[in-house]
Amino acid sequence: MTTPAPTGVWPVMLTPFDADGRVDLAVLDRYTDWLIDQGAAGLFPVALSGEMYELTPLERLLVAERVVHRAAGRVPVAAAIASAGTDEEVADAVGRLAATGVDIVVLVASVALAEGEPDQRLLDLVDVVAAANPDVALGVYECPMPYHRVLRDETVGALAETGRFAFFKETSHDVGRMATRVWFAEGTPLRVFDAGIETLAQSVAAGTAGLSGWIANVHPDAVARLIDLVRAEGASPRALALQAALGAAEQAMGPTYPASAKVLVDLRSGIGFAPRSRWRPAEVVPAELADLLAQTEREVAAALALVSSPTARVGG
Repeated sequence: MTTPAPTGVWPVMLTPFDADGRVDLAVLDRYTDWLIDQGAAGLFPVALSGEMYELTPLERLLVAERVVHRAAGRVPVAAAIASAGTDEEVADAVGRLAATGVDIVVLVASVALAEGEPDQRLLDLVDVVAAANPDVALGVYECPMPYHRVLRDETVGALAETGRFAFFKETSHDVGRMATRVWFAEGTPLRVFDAGIETLAQSVAAGTAGLSGWIANVHPDAVARLIDLVRAEGASPRALALQAALGAAEQAMGPTYPASAKVLVDLRSGIGFAPRSRWRPAEVVPAELADLLAQTEREVAAALALVSSPTARVGG
């Protein structure tokens, strides 16, 4: 029976590269430990932030297997199928990824479906994948690349009703739509995760299970605290202030992401993360990112110092 994904923070893990351009497994190990120590409820390597489209098929399996080995059961691990094929080829790819030990194999909507194809095509694929892999828990990810495919709400409901889906990274950025998707998934193992920090307080108040987004790679501890605040207080003034601080940090690192995030992680953790990227190589200025980190830490502390009245809730 499929087990729902734990609620909370699911970082879409960054992939470290060494000076020769290879996946840096030693840094990946330390990053895995750090994210867990900082409060990650689960880990999602082999996603867009992990540069999945720039990794070779063997590297995707290597990264997934390494994170599973290092996590050692402390938190569950999800990883995505980043290439298309026939239904049978995708089913085989799901089996190979599951063999790395990941807890959830994630189908990417914009990979599984070509532009213009109806959602029914995904449901037909799932029938084949599920039959060929009867013991594998599945997920779905509305990745914005190679194009942004937002599934119909009824499709999300149909996936949930299979009982095979545990994780949904949804990217509509529409809180009302997220609430509808939560409603469709009620009573099934599927849990809906917001991809955007800018809507997280409101979406958690509406029933989403947490965040799987960029800022979670750098500040998983603060995101976890935000989720806890919303569960205790609703979208209260200090929850919204904390959300605003994290949103500003994400926006500032966005133009040079993921290189900027790698520097910020290293500033926070000291694990030796270099700012190398295959997907979006960019020049970063460490001193500017150090200033951003200091500013974010001040704003997070100020938000948490606010006193929230239980009566001053938004969407709680």
